[in-house]
Amino acid sequence: MSELAVLFDGVSKRFRRGSGHDTLASLLGASVRRLVDRGGRPAARDTFWALDDVDFHVRPGEALGIIGPNGAGKSTALKVLAGILRPERGRVRIRGRLTALIEVGAGFHGDLTGRENIYLNGAILGMTRREVTAKLDTIIDFSGVGAFIDTPVKRYSTGMQARLGFSIAAHVSPDILLVDEVLSVGDAVFRVRCLDRMSELVNSGLTLIFVSHNLEQVRRVCPRTVVLEAGQVAFSGPTERAIEKYVEVLMRDRNGRGGDMCGQLVDGAAATKSRVLGVRFLDREGGEGVSVRADEPVDIEIRYRLPRAIPRLVVEVNMRRDFAQNVISLNSLRDGVTFAAGEGEGWAVVRLPSLPLAGGQYFWNVRLWDADGGTIEVDTLFEYPLVVNDGGRATGMLALERTWVVDRATVRQESEHRRIPAAL
Repeated sequence: MSELAVLFDGVSKRFRRGSGHDTLASLLGASVRRLVDRGGRPAARDTFWALDDVDFHVRPGEALGIIGPNGAGKSTALKVLAGILRPERGRVRIRGRLTALIEVGAGFHGDLTGRENIYLNGAILGMTRREVTAKLDTIIDFSGVGAFIDTPVKRYSTGMQARLGFSIAAHVSPDILLVDEVLSVGDAVFRVRCLDRMSELVNSGLTLIFVSHNLEQVRRVCPRTVVLEAGQVAFSGPTERAIEKYVEVLMRDRNGRGGDMCGQLVDGAAATKSRVLGVRFLDREGGEGVSVRADEPVDIEIRYRLPRAIPRLVVEVNMRRDFAQNVISLNSLRDGVTFAAGEGEGWAVVRLPSLPLAGGQYFWNVRLWDADGGTIEVDTLFEYPLVVNDGGRATGMLALERTWVVDRATVRQESEHRRIPAAL
């Protein structure tokens, strides 16, 4: 294992649930309650394992992605790597200078200017003043905050702090760079520059560990990815397969919560409300999946429950990219179709010959309308994920079929043929 840049071997980290104690009185009170109620022993329910026997490794010059739902243990793993947290079990080995960009503004002193904070962070990361000075202009230019570089950072926006923090971390020549979700706060142009910079650093031999919910960013930078679920490794391997596994984890988590909610709806007063019971993405043989190829057909099946009959039910599905970018809106009424829906459970299917989209993760929602009453019965969150595999044929936002013609004579012949009127 001596050739590894990072070794994360059987690492476990435990936290206590509940609020902390910021005064001596509250700490003493909590201690007395534990003695009275539990005989002085902390109950098992008071703790949870944020990481539970987690293994992964990274070789020098490799970019590793870490993805997973909220609470999976991603940020805890990075904080253990950075030395901010100490694990209960396991070992962590780091070879080389490590720089961590885990929280926006971490390591900044609010009363110091941006310029002063560059020198401060450089010193913390082991650079001499001369080394920082040699890279100062490059750091400022990349951050894009040059007009405010002599302003105290406490007056910076969150985005400006993220810009400066990433610029420092990416230019201090670390051997290993840890990057958490901080890129999500920058503008789109700066995020692209950050991704380009990370790719450039990896190509020059830097080791990168990158945590993000943006699967396109992970796909672009990291050939290999670890999926965490509830503090354990659910998958480790090629990024494309890791993304599929991640969507499976999201679906399992959502369906589990949805099933509990359905039971509450049936048994309680909320049973009087319309509800979407589930959404499935099916191939033409009826197989359910969490990913589809852009050039293959897919059926979207919506199951619902209604507290009353709706003679003309309208079903609408909408799709977004990364929870923000609207891509598709399909409304049955616009296509001249309504459903005679009775009380209780029902279903609707929309069939698509293909989804010619650029590869990545997309999120769907469902709306149910009463066409006669003009009311929205259900409007879900964008909580139904689907991964599209474009097979490397993306043409921007879409994955269009196309043909390149290299023989101009052939083009002229086809054009002349189209001009010839049909015989009478």
